[in-house]
Amino acid sequence: MSNFLAVATVTEALRAVVGRAVADVQLGTNVVTGKPPSDPPQQDPTVTIFLYQVVPNAALRNRDAVTRGPDGTVLKTPQLALDLHYLISFYGNETELVPQRLLGATTRTLHEEPTLSRADVEAAAARQHLLGSDLAASPQAVRFTPLSLDLDDLSKLWSTMVQTPYALSVVYQATAVLLDGKSVPATGTPVLRRRIAVEASTRPVVESVLSLAADAEPGTAPDDGPITSDRRLAVLGSDLGRRGLSAVVGGVPADVLRARDDLVVLAQPPGLPPGTHPVQLRYDVRFGDPAADRPWLESNTAPYVRRPGVVAATRTGSDVLVRLDVPAGVDQRVELLLDERAPAGTPRGFRFTAPFPLAAGPEPVEEFTVPTAGVLAGTYLVRVRVDGAESPLHVEDGAFSGPAIDFD
Repeated sequence: MSNFLAVATVTEALRAVVGRAVADVQLGTNVVTGKPPSDPPQQDPTVTIFLYQVVPNAALRNRDAVTRGPDGTVLKTPQLALDLHYLISFYGNETELVPQRLLGATTRTLHEEPTLSRADVEAAAARQHLLGSDLAASPQAVRFTPLSLDLDDLSKLWSTMVQTPYALSVVYQATAVLLDGKSVPATGTPVLRRRIAVEASTRPVVESVLSLAADAEPGTAPDDGPITSDRRLAVLGSDLGRRGLSAVVGGVPADVLRARDDLVVLAQPPGLPPGTHPVQLRYDVRFGDPAADRPWLESNTAPYVRRPGVVAATRTGSDVLVRLDVPAGVDQRVELLLDERAPAGTPRGFRFTAPFPLAAGPEPVEEFTVPTAGVLAGTYLVRVRVDGAESPLHVEDGAFSGPAIDFD
């Protein structure tokens, strides 16, 4: 963990390591950082170190999650993990194979000492332009690994440096450099006393959520039909009939009507908007001093779709006024679907998007107007889709009967 000077400190420390390595060649080699390979090529013994790419470290990029609580409070200092890619190029008298001698000395040293030492990092941080770098205090050591580039990758890399002729080079990856954010995490409340309670149990498992008629007799099997506002939720699973059962549907408490080990019947919370909502069962666990029941044992969550119902659909000029049985949130995406009820030939259908937001205020709305220009004359079945939850159609004598609306 270190501050924003860490990347520059790694580059400076690498320059020092390469400088020591090429000193064995005894040619007075100049090691250059901070610029691309030389153009025109250097004739004097020279090594250039160019940081050409910085990428997130795949293994460590999410190690600091979650950094903030639901209210935005900083829980942990954000941390950015980076991998640095360096292009190290070698120049000198080709007739005396100077570039190859420099390459051999450099790669030998980086293979023998692949990790930046604390002394090299501290020496780099002592430079005037890097004062304040705290990379040496980071528990994550920076390691250099050679990368294998095929001819295609090598060509793409050098083509980014316009009019720079190719030079004998190697590519190394420095893993990983951790940069700390400036946010200071909030301190937690100290623990006053510790009490541990153990209760042997298995976690209740919710497998699916089906539909059940509100007036269904006990023992009636649930069905997989649409779950509208007048239906009950039939939660199927295993080990559900425990003591102290409560339920949460879409983040709202729901009334438990009946319960057994494989089935729990719930009433839908009346204020829940159309859409997909999670269902979870919770159970009391008794512990503490004094002992008290707390809903700390939870089942897994299972989704269900609360389908809206179209109470009425009327034309107002070229628009359609729709009324739902369940209020929709003003920030929900709503579509109006029209399908010809008794087509003479190929069925015609139209889809229109309701204005967003549905209303000016924050309160959910049961009525809204959808522009419907260009609808051909005929009678159309009306469906409404709210955040993917689609209203069902009425069925009579094996055919869809409504709700319907006439267009002249």
